[in-house]
Amino acid sequence: EERARVPAELKKELDMDGVMAVNKPANWTSFDVVAKVRSELGKLLRNANAELTYKQCRVKVGHGGTLDPMATGVLVLGVGSGTKLMDEYTKGSKCYEAVGAFGFETD
Repeated sequence: EERARVPAELKKELDMDGVMAVNKPANWTSFDVVAKVRSELGKLLRNANAELTYKQCRVKVGHGGTLDPMATGVLVLGVGSGTKLMDEYTKGSKCYEAVGAFGFETD
């Protein structure tokens, strides 16, 4: 069975391929962000062409690395053919910043 595809003209018109940075909110998993972006892009495709099936409106979305659910920060997403570029965008070194205080005690 051949996989349903979004018509190339529509995909190009809506610019559904690339890489984006998302500011991940606290209490969202990286997968939650991917699922939300995938859902919103699918809605955009269905609104652009009501004749497309659900399968034709499924957009490939992936993330460049998992962030802890409690963490906030930049989550790099690949969309469509942009998912193939994720290794290039995420292979560099990473830097983390934290703020703390000494002399406090918690239960």
